[in-house]
Amino acid sequence: MGKILRIDLSKEKITNESLDLGVATEFIGGMGLGMYYLYRDLKPKIDPLGPENELVFVTGPLTGTLAPSSGQTCLVTKSPMTSTCLDTYMGGYFGPEIKFAGYDAIIVSGKSEKPVYIVIDSENVEIRKAEHIWGKTTSETEKIIKEEVGNDFRVACIGPAGENLVKFACIVSERRTLGRGGSGAVMGSKKLKAIAVRGSKSIRIYDEDSFLKAVEKAFNLIKEALEKDFRVKGLAIVGSAFGVLWIRSAGVLPTRNFSTGYFEDAEKISGEEMLEKGVYRRHIACYNCPIHCGKVSVVTSGKYAGTIIDGPEYETIGLIGSNCGISEISAVIKANYLCDEFGMDTISTGNVVGFAMECFERGILTLEDTGGIELRFGNGDAIVEIIEKIAKREGLGDILAEGVKRASEKIGKGSEAFAIQVKGMEFPSWEPRGLRGSGLAYATSHRGACHKRGIMGDELVSKSGLVTEGKAMLVKKRQDEVAVYFSLVVCRFATFVVPMSLWAEMLTAVTGFSYDENKLMMIGDRIETLTRVFNVREGFTRKDDYLPRRFYEEPAVSGPTKGIVFPREEYEKMLDEFYELRGWDKEGIPTKEKLKELGLTEFFAL
Repeated sequence: MGKILRIDLSKEKITNESLDLGVATEFIGGMGLGMYYLYRDLKPKIDPLGPENELVFVTGPLTGTLAPSSGQTCLVTKSPMTSTCLDTYMGGYFGPEIKFAGYDAIIVSGKSEKPVYIVIDSENVEIRKAEHIWGKTTSETEKIIKEEVGNDFRVACIGPAGENLVKFACIVSERRTLGRGGSGAVMGSKKLKAIAVRGSKSIRIYDEDSFLKAVEKAFNLIKEALEKDFRVKGLAIVGSAFGVLWIRSAGVLPTRNFSTGYFEDAEKISGEEMLEKGVYRRHIACYNCPIHCGKVSVVTSGKYAGTIIDGPEYETIGLIGSNCGISEISAVIKANYLCDEFGMDTISTGNVVGFAMECFERGILTLEDTGGIELRFGNGDAIVEIIEKIAKREGLGDILAEGVKRASEKIGKGSEAFAIQVKGMEFPSWEPRGLRGSGLAYATSHRGACHKRGIMGDELVSKSGLVTEGKAMLVKKRQDEVAVYFSLVVCRFATFVVPMSLWAEMLTAVTGFSYDENKLMMIGDRIETLTRVFNVREGFTRKDDYLPRRFYEEPAVSGPTKGIVFPREEYEKMLDEFYELRGWDKEGIPTKEKLKELGLTEFFAL
């Protein structure tokens, strides 16, 4: 669209700037463009919850077009969880609406003295008072704002967790979430309750005929995969929860705070069980997506009867379910609902509660500490109770709201040994003892432990989880690929079956600039290296690229990976190889030669 919208809440200043096409061709959009602005605009070592931080809501060149699964929204900021750069994504319709309003990105800086929300109606942009909705849940907030501005606006907002600066608070739009890393806390620190967007502009396509031909090829590949590829077919029928039993069978389903990878009651929280028992009621899809992986679920009986959510997705089931030893799907759904309403990342929530449960089981935390909650593995009611305390920062919830790394440092008594995090970011729902390549991906990801850059599917399908040879190359390749996809900005599920060469065709047709697979992979390398330059500037080095001690020293206690650890010496070799492949030195710092090769010398301020 050629335009960036900047909003400074401290000065109540709204300005437009032209998109630099030279920068856009080198960083594409989404993650790449967002990281470019973040590095350029932010001074080193700023407080992520200070007014200097930015919220960069950024689209990609395919956003809002007919390209499949092009409804994702990318947000880039400095994370209050990790102090690293952060990129986080959600599906739905918010991103396309930004594009229809005429913008490639919305960059929010500064801090309002009182609660506000932003209304963007194409060229008409205003900052409105929000004292009357401060304290409301996300669904209440969306309802009130739509009543005030119009039902055809798309709203992204925070709940009480963001207002209370819970470090893993998220941003919610129509039950989709910018989930990881605490973007909701950044928004709350700015006293920004919500952004409402409406647009009516059309998106210009450089070569419409070529674009439509490439789009048709992509949709045909997805259609074929819906019939033949078990992953895509599973997503369409059962949602991402189809993976629960498959992943358990490999011994890599996190269970009881990652003490093992096998949950004996996984059937009770599987997507297949929810489908059979009528918990799933209908399918839903994001903008222009034929896979419709979203599922609306309803609790039909028991104390949580009537609870309705979009989900639960695999990551939520794995962390709130098996990782907390909970086999009652109604409790998982209720916990998911509360996280959505309060605005909290379900992955981090499941981790921090699983950690607290282990502390309680070991006697490190007592009933006095928990406010009388029996915070034991398997207690579904306990997780429902503690979630509200975390969101409101009450009692133990105030400590857990800081995330598992800071919570373990405050609780002490040896609990740091089983705080499952990298760089302060809690683990996703894949056990690295049996997925060594994905363990390397967790440890080296710029935003902390991250499943979106992992190679879990490759390792599971090939049954090569315990193999280390060649994994460093595969991890680098996957990270570079994902950087491209998240810059386009498209859903990872569509990229399972649509090859990068075809995305390059679509990108070329849309923009008029020539791309092929090799050029895109080089851009992916450039973007990933820029994230490393950002993090090195913040003080991160090799010392921060390790898994928790549990995985190197404590064998899994049950299932197919029983007795297995991830040998530290094997990991060190993988890390050395990964750095060499990336063109980084032994401390994980990009060399001047690598920066020159990627055209990043202007960013060399390490």
